[in-house]
Amino acid sequence: MPCSIGEGLAYSYYTGFLKPVLPSLASRLSKYPLVFSKKLFILIPTSGNLPSRLQDADSDIVHLGQTDALMLDRGGTAGRSYVNNVYSVKGTQLVVDMPALLLTLRDIEMDADFPDFTEGEAKTEVLKFVAQLEKILLKNVELASMCVIVTYDDSTTKPSSALQTFMG
Repeated sequence: MPCSIGEGLAYSYYTGFLKPVLPSLASRLSKYPLVFSKKLFILIPTSGNLPSRLQDADSDIVHLGQTDALMLDRGGTAGRSYVNNVYSVKGTQLVVDMPALLLTLRDIEMDADFPDFTEGEAKTEVLKFVAQLEKILLKNVELASMCVIVTYDDSTTKPSSALQTFMG
Protein backbone atom coordinates (compact mmCIF):
# COMPACT_ATOMS: atom_id res chain seq x y z
CA MET A 1 0.00 0.00 0.00
CA PRO A 2 1.52 3.39 -0.93
CA CYS A 3 1.93 5.98 1.79
CA SER A 4 0.61 9.51 1.64
CA ILE A 5 2.78 12.61 1.43
CA GLY A 6 2.26 13.32 5.14
CA GLU A 7 3.19 9.77 6.12
CA GLY A 8 6.34 9.90 3.99
CA LEU A 9 7.32 13.21 5.54
CA ALA A 10 6.89 11.67 9.00
CA TYR A 11 9.35 8.90 8.14
CA SER A 12 11.78 11.46 6.75
CA TYR A 13 11.56 13.59 9.91
CA TYR A 14 12.04 10.54 12.12
CA THR A 15 14.98 8.99 10.26
CA GLY A 16 16.67 12.21 9.18
CA PHE A 17 16.27 14.25 12.35
CA LEU A 18 14.72 12.65 15.44
CA LYS A 19 16.60 9.37 15.34
CA PRO A 20 20.06 10.96 15.21
CA VAL A 21 19.29 14.01 17.41
CA LEU A 22 17.16 12.82 20.32
CA PRO A 23 19.64 10.43 22.01
CA SER A 24 22.13 13.26 22.61
CA LEU A 25 19.69 16.10 23.32
CA ALA A 26 19.91 16.04 27.12
CA SER A 27 23.72 16.08 27.06
CA ARG A 28 23.75 19.04 24.65
CA LEU A 29 21.75 21.26 27.04
CA SER A 30 24.66 22.15 29.34
CA LYS A 31 24.26 25.90 28.64
CA TYR A 32 20.63 25.76 29.82
CA PRO A 33 20.50 24.37 33.37
CA LEU A 34 17.03 25.85 33.95
CA VAL A 35 15.35 24.08 31.04
CA PHE A 36 11.91 22.76 32.11
CA SER A 37 12.34 19.39 30.42
CA LYS A 38 15.15 17.71 28.54
CA LYS A 39 12.59 16.59 25.96
CA LEU A 40 12.14 18.02 22.50
CA PHE A 41 8.75 19.68 22.06
CA ILE A 42 7.70 19.12 18.45
CA LEU A 43 5.35 21.99 17.63
CA ILE A 44 2.99 21.31 14.73
CA PRO A 45 0.38 23.83 13.54
CA THR A 46 -2.43 22.02 11.74
CA SER A 47 -2.24 24.43 8.81
CA GLY A 48 1.34 23.38 8.14
CA ASN A 49 2.33 27.03 7.97
CA LEU A 50 5.51 27.44 9.98
CA PRO A 51 6.95 30.84 10.83
CA SER A 52 10.58 31.43 9.89
CA ARG A 53 11.20 32.52 13.48
CA LEU A 54 8.90 31.16 16.18
CA GLN A 55 9.33 34.26 18.35
CA ASP A 56 7.94 36.41 15.51
CA ALA A 57 4.68 34.44 15.58
CA ASP A 58 4.06 34.80 19.30
CA SER A 59 5.17 37.59 21.64
CA ASP A 60 5.09 35.16 24.60
CA ILE A 61 8.01 33.24 23.10
CA VAL A 62 11.62 34.43 23.32
CA HIS A 63 14.49 32.71 21.51
CA LEU A 64 17.30 32.06 24.02
CA GLY A 65 19.81 30.34 21.76
CA GLN A 66 20.81 26.92 20.52
CA THR A 67 22.02 23.71 22.06
CA ASP A 68 25.57 22.55 21.51
CA ALA A 69 25.91 21.15 17.99
CA LEU A 70 25.79 17.46 17.22
CA MET A 71 28.16 16.66 14.35
CA LEU A 72 27.48 13.52 12.29
CA ASP A 73 28.51 12.14 8.93
CA ARG A 74 25.16 11.58 7.17
CA GLY A 75 23.88 11.35 3.66
CA GLY A 76 27.24 12.00 2.02
CA THR A 77 27.94 15.06 4.14
CA ALA A 78 30.89 14.91 6.50
CA GLY A 79 30.35 16.80 9.73
CA ARG A 80 26.66 17.62 9.28
CA SER A 81 25.64 19.91 12.14
CA TYR A 82 22.43 19.45 14.13
CA VAL A 83 21.34 22.05 16.68
CA ASN A 84 18.11 22.62 18.55
CA ASN A 85 16.58 25.92 19.55
CA VAL A 86 15.86 26.80 23.16
CA TYR A 87 13.03 29.20 23.89
CA SER A 88 11.49 30.85 26.88
CA VAL A 89 7.73 30.32 26.75
CA LYS A 90 6.11 32.67 29.26
CA GLY A 91 9.25 32.32 31.40
CA THR A 92 9.71 28.55 31.05
CA GLN A 93 12.69 27.26 29.05
CA LEU A 94 11.92 24.60 26.44
CA VAL A 95 13.62 22.96 23.48
CA VAL A 96 11.23 23.35 20.54
CA ASP A 97 11.33 22.19 16.94
CA MET A 98 8.87 22.83 14.16
CA PRO A 99 9.32 20.20 11.40
CA ALA A 100 10.43 22.42 8.50
CA LEU A 101 9.73 19.69 5.99
CA LEU A 102 6.00 20.40 6.50
CA LEU A 103 6.60 23.54 4.43
CA THR A 104 6.70 21.14 1.49
CA LEU A 105 2.92 20.86 1.78
CA ARG A 106 2.52 24.62 1.44
CA ASP A 107 4.81 24.60 -1.59
CA ILE A 108 2.78 21.83 -3.25
CA GLU A 109 -0.43 23.74 -2.51
CA MET A 110 0.95 26.82 -4.26
CA ASP A 111 2.38 24.90 -7.26
CA ALA A 112 0.28 25.26 -10.41
CA ASP A 113 1.24 21.69 -11.38
CA PHE A 114 -0.91 20.43 -8.48
CA PRO A 115 -4.21 22.33 -8.81
CA ASP A 116 -6.17 19.70 -6.85
CA PHE A 117 -3.93 20.00 -3.80
CA THR A 118 -5.88 22.48 -1.71
CA GLU A 119 -5.44 24.04 1.72
CA GLY A 120 -7.78 21.35 3.03
CA GLU A 121 -5.60 18.63 1.50
CA ALA A 122 -2.52 20.18 3.09
CA LYS A 123 -4.21 20.15 6.51
CA THR A 124 -5.20 16.50 6.00
CA GLU A 125 -1.58 15.64 5.18
CA VAL A 126 -0.37 17.45 8.32
CA LEU A 127 -2.73 15.29 10.39
CA LYS A 128 -1.47 12.17 8.58
CA PHE A 129 2.08 13.30 9.37
CA VAL A 130 1.22 13.55 13.07
CA ALA A 131 -0.58 10.19 13.15
CA GLN A 132 2.29 8.43 11.37
CA LEU A 133 4.94 10.06 13.55
CA GLU A 134 3.04 8.88 16.63
CA LYS A 135 2.90 5.33 15.19
CA ILE A 136 6.62 5.36 14.43
CA LEU A 137 7.45 6.58 17.93
CA LEU A 138 5.24 3.89 19.50
CA LYS A 139 7.66 1.36 18.00
CA ASN A 140 10.61 3.09 19.67
CA VAL A 141 9.61 3.77 23.26
CA GLU A 142 13.04 5.10 24.20
CA LEU A 143 12.97 7.84 21.57
CA ALA A 144 9.28 8.51 22.22
CA SER A 145 10.14 9.29 25.85
CA MET A 146 12.52 12.01 24.64
CA CYS A 147 9.94 14.13 22.82
CA VAL A 148 6.43 15.53 23.03
CA ILE A 149 4.28 16.12 19.95
CA VAL A 150 2.28 19.33 20.32
CA THR A 151 -0.32 19.71 17.59
CA TYR A 152 -2.49 22.80 17.62
CA ASP A 153 -4.99 24.68 15.49
CA ASP A 154 -3.04 27.78 14.59
CA SER A 155 -6.17 29.58 13.39
CA THR A 156 -7.41 29.78 17.00
CA THR A 157 -4.44 29.06 19.29
CA LYS A 158 -1.07 30.72 19.84
CA PRO A 159 2.02 28.48 19.93
CA SER A 160 2.74 29.50 23.55
CA SER A 161 -0.76 28.42 24.64
CA ALA A 162 -0.38 25.05 22.92
CA LEU A 163 3.00 24.47 24.59
CA GLN A 164 1.70 25.53 28.02
CA THR A 165 -0.83 22.71 27.88
CA PHE A 166 2.10 20.26 28.09
CA MET A 167 4.08 22.20 30.70
CA GLY A 168 1.76 21.33 33.54
